Amino acid sequence: MLSQDEFETLRRKLEDMYGERVSGRKIQALRVNSGYRWQPPLYIEVGSYCANLTPDGPPEEIVAIFESRSFLVCTPEHGVKSGSPLIFTRADVKQVVDTEAPDRNIGPSPDTSDHE
Repeated sequence: MLSQDEFETLRRKLEDMYGERVSGRKIQALRVNSGYRWQPPLYIEVGSYCANLTPDGPPEEIVAIFESRSFLVCTPEHGVKSGSPLIFTRADVKQVVDTEAPDRNIGPSPDTSDHE
């Protein structure tokens, strides 16, 4: 798990990389149903390894999850030591669990809910 200073440094790096605001919201996990046919439903949790993040890629350790226009999932190979974070759209994210309230499941932000 990142220290507060490491978290902030990475958040600012992502803001510089994308030229937009990245929230300081501490996200513990995401439940994702990706639009990619090859990608099964995922539960992506900080501190755990997650498979199927990339086609035929190995399981990767989740270092941090950030919120911007989309959700930015950082692993050592994606966003931390090198490369860009893995990006999941708001439409693909079905559930967000905050670090401060890990026992409380939080649905998508109001602007991400599906309207019928």
